[in-house]
Amino acid sequence: MYQTFIKTALVAGLAMAMAGCDTKTIKPTERKAAKLAAIEAPMNVLSQVSSVRLDSGKAKTNKKTQSTSELQPAVTATGWIAASRGGVLAAFAGGAKLWQVQLADSVTGGVGLDSAETLAVVGLRSGQIVAVDAKTGVQRWTVNLPSASLSPALVIADKTVVSTNNGMVYALDNQTGKTIWQYATQAPNTSVRGIAKPLALDAGTILIGGADGRIHALDAATGTPVWARRIGLAMGTSELAKLRDVDGTPIVVGNHLYASSYSGQLMGFDMTTGRTMFSSTLPSTTKLTVVSNAIIGSSVNGELVAFDRITGAKLWDNNELKYRGLSNPVSLGQYIAVADKQGVVHILNAQGKIISRVDAKSGLTNLQVVQNRLYAQSVNDTVHVWQF
Repeated sequence: MYQTFIKTALVAGLAMAMAGCDTKTIKPTERKAAKLAAIEAPMNVLSQVSSVRLDSGKAKTNKKTQSTSELQPAVTATGWIAASRGGVLAAFAGGAKLWQVQLADSVTGGVGLDSAETLAVVGLRSGQIVAVDAKTGVQRWTVNLPSASLSPALVIADKTVVSTNNGMVYALDNQTGKTIWQYATQAPNTSVRGIAKPLALDAGTILIGGADGRIHALDAATGTPVWARRIGLAMGTSELAKLRDVDGTPIVVGNHLYASSYSGQLMGFDMTTGRTMFSSTLPSTTKLTVVSNAIIGSSVNGELVAFDRITGAKLWDNNELKYRGLSNPVSLGQYIAVADKQGVVHILNAQGKIISRVDAKSGLTNLQVVQNRLYAQSVNDTVHVWQF
């Protein structure tokens, strides 16, 4: 299949890369990142717990795409497991390295981990999926897929679910790596570079965000489609205007499902009735978050916007971080955190005002919160942990 991928490099502009032997790049007018304004009476919200730089590894990396590879650690009960772009996979606990292995290629898919913390899974640039024992790093199995995955795998019960960049979804046996089922979304010829991590809606249902602008609900056991909801809509007839990817993992709050698209649609669904609660405007490729009664997302242009999570009405927006390449926002209790590709983590209050910052010194593309800790992996493969 001939397919084109578009990279959302917000500061450097859009890059168009042809999958296959030939590569083309489009360089539009460069957008200048907003300068940071001084914060009056800044608050201390985050305190550094640890900062560990992973070994760079021996695998060759693609410098054109490394800043957009949203690698992220998998958090364990005592520490974390992370992979460097150069193919080093390592586990740490309490600041001490437990094990480390060199993989055969550069890592593109982050680390997936099962709830029992027995199996860690990563995706490589070649399309290979590698599973190792999460306690020892010993390889359990590898499988070669036709296309690479750019997000962590979902590792559940007896299977690993992987979304790949050609629109395919694979369920692999956790013991052998053999394919249990596969499902093809209607992948368009052109899509945004990135993939939403699969989400377990419940024990029997998996949600997939697709480049076709839809959320697909699949039966976890068989891969059979259960239902689909359209989120993204083509905004014109050109290839760029047709982009409608759902690249941010959908989120579920109670019986409500929320997702956004690159083309600008933010949707809320009531899963009890199957009805659409609202449709608002937010062009985004990142996961949303919820703080109290607000659903909050970061736009592709660097705006942070809050909506009422029942009606979809806009509550506030913050435009101070335009074109800085924002990560997904996350909830820090009553506060909101969002990072940028310059390596700064910005903390906002519930009204959208920036009240604090910390500087990781290297670009950040993804944040995650586990209990009272914030985790991020920078472009230079440093894993940062803060407490709030």
